[in-house]
Amino acid sequence: MPTREERHTPGPEEMGVLISAGGGEPDRLIMLGRPSRGRVLVREWSTHNWSGAPDERELPTEHAYAIFQRAADDRRRISEALPDIRAWLEGHPR
Repeated sequence: MPTREERHTPGPEEMGVLISAGGGEPDRLIMLGRPSRGRVLVREWSTHNWSGAPDERELPTEHAYAIFQRAADDRRRISEALPDIRAWLEGHPR
């Protein structure tokens, strides 16, 4: 059975993106699974739950991308470039 660290270590099946705090929102770490049929598993931690289990949800890829677009529009720092996030969500990681 994998350890907790092994289960949550980014690998080729996930893309991790850190969004800095701003506009009243906390720092956020978002792990994107591999997209399938236009949907993607999103696991999210923030400064409110760093040490706990992530918030998990499955979203349409366009809704997932909108999270990062809104952060960019709000001029928050994002650890990955928007074109790279888009490519991941389209199933063509760079």
